[in-house]
Amino acid sequence: MEKISIKPEISRSFIIPVLDFSAHSPYNINTLLSDLENIPGEVICIFNSIEVFDKLHNHPRIDKYCFNNLNAGVSRSWNIGINMAEGRCAFILNADIHILPSAVEQLESHLYSLDKAVIVGPQGTHLDFKNLSVIKYFEKGTFNEPVQTHDVSGFLFAIHLERYLKHHLMFDVQFSPCFYEEWDMGLQIMQADLACYAVPVKGFEHHWGASQNEGLSINYFGKNITREEIMSGNRKRFVAKWFQSAADDK
Repeated sequence: MEKISIKPEISRSFIIPVLDFSAHSPYNINTLLSDLENIPGEVICIFNSIEVFDKLHNHPRIDKYCFNNLNAGVSRSWNIGINMAEGRCAFILNADIHILPSAVEQLESHLYSLDKAVIVGPQGTHLDFKNLSVIKYFEKGTFNEPVQTHDVSGFLFAIHLERYLKHHLMFDVQFSPCFYEEWDMGLQIMQADLACYAVPVKGFEHHWGASQNEGLSINYFGKNITREEIMSGNRKRFVAKWFQSAADDK
């Protein structure tokens, strides 16, 4: 009789969108894969450029990958990775972070213990939705207890996949390639009567890159778009989705 092998349960999935080798940072996809050699869990890379794909798709620490021949943006890449994930929780990681096992373990612990938590991360904000502005930013080293927030920063966060999928949550691709997808998810979470939290985790390093570069131009699905064009367009889409629809209902 042929022996049937039982695939071991995957406890966590690491989802990493990759566009380039993060020239702005001392950390990149290579250093991150080295970090993950010491942390159990499947690694899923979403490659958004042929250059990085050609060099890394056979890397021994990568368990699954998707290659997009054009840059699909943040929301689409996260959704692809989540759809490929088999873990109980999914960690979304920028390729330009350095992470320690302690950070993964602490994020996971908070994710499973906090009330109605569906997403937790080390940084998040309280928002003034009326004026589309940040009231308070909770970042590493500035708070000591978990705080329920309106969003969680997208460079590193963990998702409770059972709750996420049960409530049909999904990153809205109209906010690709980037900006406002975090605020949108925060409102989706509140609408589902769930919660996201910023939690006091310090075992990571991250240097802000593209999102803070005001002169940035992004090639998205083969078209170059400036940071200003993306921000203004997605701001209008965000208002139309969450506030114009509410006004129309009155």
